[in-house]
Order: sequence, then structure tokens, then C-alpha cells
Amino acid sequence: MARRPRRRTVLLSLLGVAILWMIGTAYLANEARRAMSSGKDRLESVRQGATTSSLLDPKTAKDLDAADADFSRARSKLRSPVLAPLRIVPVLGRQVRAADKVVATSKGAASLAADAVDDLQELQGRDLGAGPQRVEALDDLAAIVARTRTGLAALDPGSPDALVGPLGDAVVELRSQRDETVDGLARAQQATEAVAKVLDGPTPYLLIGANNAEMRAGGGMFLSAATLGFDHGTLELGDVRPTEQLVLPAGSIPVSGDLAANWPWLDGGRDLRNMALSADFPQSAPIAAANWAKVPGGTKVGGVLVVDVDAIRGLLRVVGPVEVDGTRYTADTVRGELLRKQYARYGDDRDARRDQLGAVAKEVFARIEAGDFELDRLATALTDAVQRRNLLIWSSDPAVQRSFATAGVDGHLRSNSVSVAVLNRGAEKLDSYLDTAGTITSSTRADGRVGITVRYQLVNRAPASGPRYVVGPNIEGLVEAEHRGIVVANLPAGTTGVELRGATRTLLGSDGPTLVVAGSLDVPRGSTAEVVVTGVLPQGVRSVVLEPSARITRTRWTVDGTAYEIDRRRTLDLGR
Repeated sequence: MARRPRRRTVLLSLLGVAILWMIGTAYLANEARRAMSSGKDRLESVRQGATTSSLLDPKTAKDLDAADADFSRARSKLRSPVLAPLRIVPVLGRQVRAADKVVATSKGAASLAADAVDDLQELQGRDLGAGPQRVEALDDLAAIVARTRTGLAALDPGSPDALVGPLGDAVVELRSQRDETVDGLARAQQATEAVAKVLDGPTPYLLIGANNAEMRAGGGMFLSAATLGFDHGTLELGDVRPTEQLVLPAGSIPVSGDLAANWPWLDGGRDLRNMALSADFPQSAPIAAANWAKVPGGTKVGGVLVVDVDAIRGLLRVVGPVEVDGTRYTADTVRGELLRKQYARYGDDRDARRDQLGAVAKEVFARIEAGDFELDRLATALTDAVQRRNLLIWSSDPAVQRSFATAGVDGHLRSNSVSVAVLNRGAEKLDSYLDTAGTITSSTRADGRVGITVRYQLVNRAPASGPRYVVGPNIEGLVEAEHRGIVVANLPAGTTGVELRGATRTLLGSDGPTLVVAGSLDVPRGSTAEVVVTGVLPQGVRSVVLEPSARITRTRWTVDGTAYEIDRRRTLDLGR
């Protein structure tokens, strides 16, 4: 009879141990989950808000170190001897091993990011006042990006197959984030290497100042131009000249392809002001380069660089205020000065008035050449300018151009781009007085294709009076402060059933990799106009790239109910 109590005691002891083990297992698993979640949140916060300036912020290094510590803590919990028995259980074991792999991958990503930030901080501390030092810094930056990209590509979060829902989702998300980051780093590496090659020289580029007071497609009118030389990292900007004085004889530069087909009534190659008729910048840039080679005092160039008022504004935040002809330009005042006040200040002196954008750009470039900048702030300003089409760069070197295209700095349209621009045809400077807003609505049809409607609204808030050069009328048929424009809409190639309402249609055809439709309209002062474009996207196209217009003020977009205040390039899903 004595065996039963002992047997009962043994069973109770085993049961107690089992209960304690289960409690310990649950505790360790929960602690691992909490640590992993904390590390993931820290890492995602750094990734989502990453700019050059934010990466060099001391807080970022602390966040990455904390994320690394979180993942180390999670991994130590998952590798505890208490959880070891679970690793051999057929179903549970796979979950534990998968969780361990996810944590290891996340920890590896955090460590790589921390190392890259350390390297960037070392780069930030260098003296970049001399040209060769800048080229060397770019080469080293490309190497940092390459190391980080290679390291991330080697991380393997495993397969989501046979994993429970949340864990499987975590694997899929981590793999997607890794691939997205690796692709982004590959683009950054190519762009950095390309810029280093251009900066090293000796091939000069054409620098164009585009003024947003008079708009073209995807940017301002080309109103000033100069040769920008490169010599082992040193910049040399030639005389900045007003483009109205550089018009070539008719037929000097032949134009072919879509530009010739869509704008046959313009001799687009002879006058830089008549370029930028397409938002697809690689169509216009070679013509501008050919034009500059024939302009008296011009030269053969290896590429074209366009900066507008907001690009200068961003650079002024980096180098500080500059003074030109007694006027002080700051990041807060440059818009008003270049878009409006200069016209009142210089009156009928058209040469002086039109030269101010280029003159301000020349002073800004002189500051950069002198090394009066912080690397992180300059990189952030240039990145923002590219995303908003305030800075465009094209190269005649195929390898360099491919890098620019991959990085998205060349302003090219994609086959699924959506772009809306208003080309000023009134020869006035009213564009900064136009408030614009766009709305895109979409729905999936019975055949699976996506129907799209683009509504574009213009409100003319021009003043009642002002310099004739600003408010007009400067062409027959208009009255003071009335704006005449051509609304140009680019839709994905293969879009069918395209209709345009609210404007007199002037063209329907191809524009690079897209379809284009355009219409002319007049908008009197105080009036509102709306242009509506409808169509059916090609089979399989369910996302579009919404291209920025570089207008000042910015176009406000609403897409299927979601509002976007910042007009920059973004990929959007439609037909949901």
C-alpha cells in the first residue's frame, strides 16, 4: 500500500515540473515576442523615416543599437534550454526554428545598418573643400552602400511555408522589406557611382534654370542657361545667359519622334524656351544639348542638368542666404522674389529680370564649390528636389544615363505613369497664382480592367492688376490676368476609351512610354476650370506612378479618397 502514495507523489512532481516548464515556455516565448516586436518597431522607424540627415542623427545610432539589443534578447530567449525540447517536436519545432531565423535576420539587418551609420558619420566628418576629396568621398559612399547591400542580400529570413499565420506573415514581410531595401541600395549605389564619374570630369554639362512662374510639362520654362564644367570634383559655372537671346535660326535642330508628332506647329529645337513640352525629360534633354552645341558661345556637353526655383530654395537651406545685385535671397524669400517680385522690380528690363534665377543659382553653386555645406543636409536637399522634379539630370553616356534612370533622377516617364501638367500659352507669369488640385477615382470593371477618372481643377487667383509682363495680356484674345494653358495628361500606355472634357482637345497620341491627351483652355481671373480625363487601363495594370508637376504652389492630389499634400513621385494601387 506504500507504493501508491509514492507513485502519486512522483506523478504530482512530474505534473508540477510539466506545469512549470509550460509556464516557463510561455514566459520565454512571450518575452521573445516582446523583444522582437520592440526591435522591429525601432528598426522600422529608422527605415521609414530614413534621410541622410536622419541617419547621421546620433539618435539613429542609439535606436539601431537598442534594436540590436532587442533582437539579441529575443534570440537568447528562443535559444534558452527551456525551449530546447520544442525544437524536436515536428510542428512546434518548425515554428521555434523559424522564429529564431526571423530574429537572426532582423538582428543582422540592425547590425548592418548600425555599421553603415558609423561609416556615414565618419564620412560626414571629412573636409570636402577640395575637388578630389569630393570624388573620393563619393567613391567611399558607394562602397558603404555596396557593403550594406551585399550584407542584406545574404540574410535569409526563411520560408513562410507551414508556419502559423502571424509567424508566416512576419517572414513574408521581412523578406519583402529586405528585397525592397536591397533594390533601393542598388539604385543608390549606381547613382552615387554615376555622380562621381560626372563630377570627376572632364565632360561639361548644360545647366538650365527653369522658372516655375511660367510652366511647361513637368517643370518650369527654361529661362537661363550656362555651361557647368567638372574637373576632378571642382565645379566651374560659366556665364549665365537668358535663353531669349539664344534663339537659333529656324530648322537648326531637327526634332523627331513623339515631340515632332505632338507639337508640329512648334520648332522645338531652336528655342530652349519651347522645350520641356513632354514630362518625359529624356526626350527633351538631347535636344537641349544639341541646341547648346550650336548656340554662339555654347559648347558640346555630355549631359543636361535642370534646377528650378524650389531646387534653389532647398539649396539655400544648405548654404545659407546669398545676395545678388543688392537683393538678399533666403529659403523663405526666394519663391516670392523669383516668381513675382523680380518682375515688378526690374520693370521693362527683361534681360536683368530673367537673369535673376541663373544669377542666384550661380551664387549658390559658388557656395557649394567653396565647401560651405554639410554633407547630410546637401544630400537631403538633393533627394527632395529629385522626388519633386525640381532637379533633373540626363547624360549622353549610356552607362551613366542608365544609372540616372534607375535612380529616378532623369525625370523619365514609366509605362504606368500618370502625369498632369498645364503648359502656359499666354506668355504671362501667372502660374504661381494658379491653385491646382487633382482627383483620381478608379474601379475594377467586370472584365478585370481598371477604369480611371482624373479630375484636374484650376483656380485663377491672379491680382487685378500688375506689370503687363506678369498679368498680360500679351497675346491676342486674352484680357488682363486671364490665363491660357494646355492641360496635358499622360496615362499608362495601352489605355483605351480615352475622353477629355472641359478643354478643347489639341492632341491624342503617344508620349514616350505613355499615352498623352491634351486640351486648351482659358481661365479668367477669379474663375475655376475643371478638366476631366477618363479611360480604361490595360489588362493587368492595377498600380500607377503618379508623377509630380513641380508647380508652385504644389498640386494637391486625392486618389480614391486618400489625400496627398506633398506633390512627389509615388506608386499607388488602383481599383481596390
